[in-house]
Amino acid sequence: MAALAVDLMGVGLGPELANRIGTSNLTTLVGVGTAQVGGTAIPKGATNVLATTASGQTAFVLPSTAELGVAYYVTNSTTDAALVFPPTSGTINAVSANGSVSIAINLARVFIRLSANRWISFLTA
Repeated sequence: MAALAVDLMGVGLGPELANRIGTSNLTTLVGVGTAQVGGTAIPKGATNVLATTASGQTAFVLPSTAELGVAYYVTNSTTDAALVFPPTSGTINAVSANGSVSIAINLARVFIRLSANRWISFLTA
C-alpha cells in the first residue's frame, strides 16, 4: 500500500520525491460516456482515484501531463465496469492506440506512464 505524499513529507522527504512515490488523497470521479473523447479526465495530481460509474457512464482518461514512473491507482466501486483510456495516441499494455482497459466491479488497476505514449497497467485480483 502506498503512503500519502503529505505523510511522506511529514517524516522529512522532500516534496518532489514524496509526490513521485506517494499518492494523493482519495479523489472521487464520475465516469462520462464510453469513449476516450469526452471521458472524464483524471487530473495529473490525482494518483488515488475512486471511479464511480452509472447508466453506461463509464469512461475515464489518464492525464496527458502525467510524469514518467508515477503510479495512478484507480478503483471501481460501482456496479458497472469502468473503462480507462490513455491520453490521445497512447497505449496501455498491448492494447491498440487509444484503446481502453476495463476495471470490473470492486477491483482496481495501477497505471504507470513509461514514455510519452506508453502506459502499463496491473489489475488487482
